[in-house]
Amino acid sequence: MLLTGAAGHLGRRIAAHLASSGCHLALSDVDAAGLASLAAELTDETTAGHGSVVSIPVDVTDAQDARAAVGDAQESLGGLDVLVNAHGIEGPTAPVEALDPDDVRRTFDVNVMSLFWLCGTAAEIFKTAGGGRIVNLASGAGLAGGAFTGVYHASKHAVVGLTRSLALELGPAGITVNAVCPGFVESPMVDRIVSSLGDLDLPTEYAHMVPLGRYADPDEVAETVRYLACEAPEYMTGTCLVLDGGLRA
Repeated sequence: MLLTGAAGHLGRRIAAHLASSGCHLALSDVDAAGLASLAAELTDETTAGHGSVVSIPVDVTDAQDARAAVGDAQESLGGLDVLVNAHGIEGPTAPVEALDPDDVRRTFDVNVMSLFWLCGTAAEIFKTAGGGRIVNLASGAGLAGGAFTGVYHASKHAVVGLTRSLALELGPAGITVNAVCPGFVESPMVDRIVSSLGDLDLPTEYAHMVPLGRYADPDEVAETVRYLACEAPEYMTGTCLVLDGGLRA
């Protein structure tokens, strides 16, 4: 299994849940130092029944490097049947008329364009193997709009659209494609977004909007990703599992 964005706050929790299920993991991230730290941590915690762990530092916005990382994961693990795309950035929080084109392009390069290179290469491998699973980390932001965070919302709408499109395209080859759409999560990314909204004199507390009255714990998101990667029925594809405490019920 290849997990991208593994060194991030949420990626580390996803890696831990997958490792505890005995998955053989190829961990990928642009943060080489953070990746090495995570790999060492998971290796130290390895017990009987847990899988192997390898690290593949890569900038997934580089199409050639992203494709090579998928191939490296297959070679290092002796095969590949699952791709989990957990990387992503929040992009700029600003009025639409004040957006920097470079910031917008960077957000889409990381959150969207990279998925084409990663999923495309994985699809080639999975087709040869007779099937596989792709899990994308989308967002509740991909299911609704957001004032002043339109770049992030638009990028996650694209992830949802790509997930559903690939489910249709790859289903005949026995490849499932699903996504997880978390709402507010206790994480540095959400903290940064909320802080940026505060700089625009907008509210900075949103837990009261959630029917369950709190943000999601990262482990709740990680477990949902693990379910789709490891346990979900093979008949489940094109699904975007919403994990938002009832925010969009």
